[in-house]
Amino acid sequence: MRSETDLKNQVQKAQRADQLLNDPLIQEFIISLRGDLLNKFESTELSNEKERASAWHQSQVLNGFLDKFTKAIKEGKNAKLTLIERANIKLHNVI
Repeated sequence: MRSETDLKNQVQKAQRADQLLNDPLIQEFIISLRGDLLNKFESTELSNEKERASAWHQSQVLNGFLDKFTKAIKEGKNAKLTLIERANIKLHNVI
């Protein structure tokens, strides 16, 4: 079982990840980068496997990076729910 401090830290980490991921400037850069990678992939000749593979791998790295943010946000939401459940249990024990 995770400590209350660990759970609170996870909630804070998730809040920061959410702020960053939803920042309009960051969103603009992500969209631009995705567009650049798609353009690179689509404009590369089919016979140029090395360049196409490079563009595909770069897009996978971007997706992995974004998945880390999403995972941190989900874990933070779960940590928050755990904290709420623990607080409710303590409240019921007092009553």
